[in-house]
Amino acid sequence: MSLLDFEDRPWAAFGSCRGADPDLFFPGSEGDPREGLRICSGCPVADECLDWALETRIHYGIWGGMTERQRRRLLRRSA
Repeated sequence: MSLLDFEDRPWAAFGSCRGADPDLFFPGSEGDPREGLRICSGCPVADECLDWALETRIHYGIWGGMTERQRRRLLRRSA
């Protein structure tokens, strides 16, 4: 993660995912998201991460403890 990322998202410095293998959070359509979701489940900044992903309409990966499919469903329900 670059310094620019921390300037744009200061909460990211406290994420449980920091230092973890990025592939865990971008498992692809055939991959298993469970390990990435497990890491997110205990993250102190998961709410901030999810809010950011929803606000910026991030389409791929696990953010804030939700897969892209879960985030799409959440956005549809709140529309």
